[in-house]
Amino acid sequence: MIHTLQKRFILSAMLAVGLLLAVLLGAINVGNVALTARQSRQTADMLLNEARRGQPPPKEDPPRGFLAAPTDANARMAALYFTVLVGADDAQMQINTERIADVTAEEAEALCRQAMAKSQSAGRVGRFLYRAAPNERAGGTLYLFLDTAAQRRSVLRVAFFSLTAGLACFVAMLFFVILLSKKAIRPIAENMERQKQFVTDAGHEIKTPLAIILANAEAMALYEGENKWLKNIREQTVRLNGLMQNLLALAKGDEAVSPPDLQPVALSEELNRTLETFAEPMRQKELTVTAAVPPGLTLRADPEQLRRLLLILFDNAVKYSPRGGEVQLTCRAEGKKVELTLQNQCEALPNCPAEKLFDRFYRADAARTHADGGYGVGLSIAKTIVEAHGGTLRAAYLPPNAIAFTAAFPQNAKPRAKGEKQA
Repeated sequence: MIHTLQKRFILSAMLAVGLLLAVLLGAINVGNVALTARQSRQTADMLLNEARRGQPPPKEDPPRGFLAAPTDANARMAALYFTVLVGADDAQMQINTERIADVTAEEAEALCRQAMAKSQSAGRVGRFLYRAAPNERAGGTLYLFLDTAAQRRSVLRVAFFSLTAGLACFVAMLFFVILLSKKAIRPIAENMERQKQFVTDAGHEIKTPLAIILANAEAMALYEGENKWLKNIREQTVRLNGLMQNLLALAKGDEAVSPPDLQPVALSEELNRTLETFAEPMRQKELTVTAAVPPGLTLRADPEQLRRLLLILFDNAVKYSPRGGEVQLTCRAEGKKVELTLQNQCEALPNCPAEKLFDRFYRADAARTHADGGYGVGLSIAKTIVEAHGGTLRAAYLPPNAIAFTAAFPQNAKPRAKGEKQA
């Protein structure tokens, strides 16, 4: 149980750390991309206006804040770009590639025609951000293409280093969380151990008085004769003794279900043997049994735990079926799983979600009557057995008044550690 709590603590802590890092790094990179794109747009607009007038603006715009893109002469000198002046008939082109070294006139013309085909005054062609506007001096349309390869490399560089730093922080946090996890869950683990110890001590203390009460009731019945009061005393004493046995089993940890000793088990034979065991109780309640069990079906499981599981499911089906009801058993191998379904009718469907039936000591009746003789822990133990084999146990309500329990086992089951839950 301590290891299970430790794993859950580590998983929860690292999930929170991972989400925090993802949000933080995502915000940094999204902000960097947005600011870089804004800077490129402002630079392109500034260079286009300068090229249209043929000279720099008479007064340079001052910076607009710490994160604003610079619009001074240094920014203009550092920019890599070329311009294309397109005549009125879109055929004559004046190409200027003096401010960029790796673009020829032919490449500039091809890029310009791609931009013209888009029929937009602004956009992107390859690594270039372009702007188009009417030329004020010579007429026609002036296209300016700003090289943004350096900005892209800068964005990728920031993304790489931020992700690397985030991964390093995540690994470091995982190391520290593992070191501190035992200390963090120690109070919870100690409290759970104290609760278990209390139940164990109280159970052992109560077992002796129960045995004495039962022995005295038997003696009084022997010497004074049987009567309804002695009968009630014996029945309730036996019931209380059974309840204490279940409490002691639960206090031992994980409902006393140890890691299974897996070995090949003839599932078909076990099911038929269980049906024979419950033949008389079913006959007394006039239940109709329909079984579809293929012969020769095998499963890797712990034989003792599998028998215990089948006894719990069949006992639950017989106990809660109305007189004259129907019980259906189906078993099949599907893919890499073996599914066992036991369905029984009931007086009325419980007023709760089906999965709540697996809660410890839960009873469907609000008055918690004990006429059926159960303790409310059987289905919880059954679920633990199935999960210890790496499988799942599900409950479902079927119209009009029926409940189906389906246990799915992997054919190549791997034993699960004590207390480890299904993922």
